[in-house]
Amino acid sequence: MIKAVGWTTVGIVVIIGGFLYQYESLDPCEWMTQELAEYTGVPTVSGLGGTAGVMMTQGECLQNWMDLRVKGAEKYQAENSSN
Repeated sequence: MIKAVGWTTVGIVVIIGGFLYQYESLDPCEWMTQELAEYTGVPTVSGLGGTAGVMMTQGECLQNWMDLRVKGAEKYQAENSSN
């Protein structure tokens, strides 16, 4: 039991660390704006998530971020399958 709790805690810490490393934030609106900037090819600007948070709820930001991740994966797959 203790071992499972320990591994779960380590897993959660690694996931949170990954998000902080990638996006420097735990805000889904910040993830969405940075992902959108990367997807369109413009330079990322930290802090735009607050503006997006005014326009959308956290749930909408999270859903849009997940959609952008899927589009990015599909684009990557299409580029690599044609080679």
